[in-house]
Amino acid sequence: MSILLRIEPELESLRVHLKKHGLDSSISEQRLDFEADYVDTIFLGTNDGIGNAGTLKVKNSPIDYIQVIKKQELTKCDYVMGSHVGMGVHKHSWWKLRFFLSFPQTIQIGPLDIGTITTIKKGLFHSQVEEFMWNGYQKLTTLPPGLVRDNVADALYEDQKLRVLMTKCLLKERTITVSRYSPRETKNIATNSKVVIESQWKFLKDTYIDSDTVEMYEKIADIVKNKIDELRYHLTY
Repeated sequence: MSILLRIEPELESLRVHLKKHGLDSSISEQRLDFEADYVDTIFLGTNDGIGNAGTLKVKNSPIDYIQVIKKQELTKCDYVMGSHVGMGVHKHSWWKLRFFLSFPQTIQIGPLDIGTITTIKKGLFHSQVEEFMWNGYQKLTTLPPGLVRDNVADALYEDQKLRVLMTKCLLKERTITVSRYSPRETKNIATNSKVVIESQWKFLKDTYIDSDTVEMYEKIADIVKNKIDELRYHLTY
């Protein structure tokens, strides 16, 4: 059993922020299976790449874990009049939240892989989401269409509260993906995470999501979990 060598200080700040918006969690000090997807950020050093910044174990929520990952690139910058960046090599970083959903070990989910396509109406002072749709492979099983109601996107469309939240939040989130997840073989602690919901890469300040966005991600997680529970007979092997 291994532990993280270093926990990014931003993780504790994010945990406190999310608690203020109704999402209570604790920082995992032991390595979880999905954290093997990336090296810890301490090993990135001065290299370009993606690293694991740590994970929050969520309490009393359909979301089980929130992993924070960091992408960094070193770029050579030349002098530009009026720029806030001077000459030399500079490190640029972006962050992403990955929301993991855990299920019993016997559950086997089909090749679920959907993402949002958003149409934004530009305004003089304020832009707004005009429409959005879920695109991709939307079925939870590999059964022929029409045999069971296994379309996740249909369940997501049917929830009117979620539609309102997504219309508000997609202006900032832009792209949300929901897909099947299988952890690689590892000695880390097994979480039985089988679905991951991901946001797009953001600047650090934008990972501090507001109450509506927290509720939106929890709604998506709850609908996906309920749908899988409805189909557990067809998904148990």
